[in-house]
Amino acid sequence: MRAAPRKSTAALVAALALTLTAARAPVAGAAPAHPPRAAAIHARAADGRAARASRARAQAFLLTSAPDSFADLRAHAAQVGVVYPTYYECERGSGRLTGVDLPAIDGFARANRIALMPRFTCQDGATVHRLLTDTVLRAATLAALARLAARHAFDGVCVDLENDGARDREALSSFVAALARELHAHGRRLTVVVDGVSEERPGSSTAFYDDSALAAAADTVFVLAWGAHWAGSPPGPLAPLSDVAGVVRHIASLPHRSRFVIGAPMYGIDWVQGVPTLPAGSGAPPTGPAGFGKAYQYSGIRSLLGASGVRATRDAESREMTFAYTDSSGVAHSVWYMDARAVLGVLAIARADGLRVGLWRLGEEDQSMWSSPLLGAPAG
Repeated sequence: MRAAPRKSTAALVAALALTLTAARAPVAGAAPAHPPRAAAIHARAADGRAARASRARAQAFLLTSAPDSFADLRAHAAQVGVVYPTYYECERGSGRLTGVDLPAIDGFARANRIALMPRFTCQDGATVHRLLTDTVLRAATLAALARLAARHAFDGVCVDLENDGARDREALSSFVAALARELHAHGRRLTVVVDGVSEERPGSSTAFYDDSALAAAADTVFVLAWGAHWAGSPPGPLAPLSDVAGVVRHIASLPHRSRFVIGAPMYGIDWVQGVPTLPAGSGAPPTGPAGFGKAYQYSGIRSLLGASGVRATRDAESREMTFAYTDSSGVAHSVWYMDARAVLGVLAIARADGLRVGLWRLGEEDQSMWSSPLLGAPAG
């Protein structure tokens, strides 16, 4: 993800401070009875309030392999409007759709009026290419996704295809359009996941996603507004606010901007920075190659911080937390992570432009973030 111009960072941080500290106005009291002649107007106003309340709730991915993810959904159900459980994926090589749904999650979402849209993901580039271009596999995948939505009475499906390239840009767009037509014909919705960019770059890996074409077909385009640094990159912030602002500006320039959701990460990465410095023959193995990173939920990062005995600081530009430590094998580490303030900073930029917000992933994130009106009304 390309960084946005940094000349407006100071103004952006000032605006975020105002947004994050804004409080809701208290309700003055019960509304008076409406006369019959105003009933239609009142009904339309109520519908508008309901729509705004729905948009205020977050969209969130639920990692089905992690029990803490479902527990988090139960704890914050009132603030989640759409949930994307990670039920389905492609089989590497063959591309065959595999996976099962979990009735406990399905039932909870329906009982709490949370839109249930399971994710189908394929992240092996070669397999994605086959899925989009092999006529037989493509047709089988489209049919399988439509059957899943209908058979399980899901509200729709979420498609997350990654690590392909610009060669399949049109193939992805036509695949999404075909799936959207099929789902819409049966009253179901479609979400598609894309990487966040601040500008179109033909020929780059992110050119796989034609944001305009995808938004024209799908009901929602979930933008991963992070990725400045990742497990295989040098250490650094995950979602710098200047980058996020660039992504939002790009989206604001596109048709169907109301269909986009800005997603924020809620984790951190611990990068190994070197090789062991202990004397030879000490028997302490290296913890990983230089530059290797491992992702942790917020709670795991806090455990690392406590064990290391060092203090984390907030990076002035990205607003993310960071610290460095040396492990018991003598290996240097660099850690960057998202606490509540960092997550809410991303969401504030999206909300300020009238966009919806999303989260990866529900789990052991910094729980203090849920008290913010940026995530809708907390349960109380």
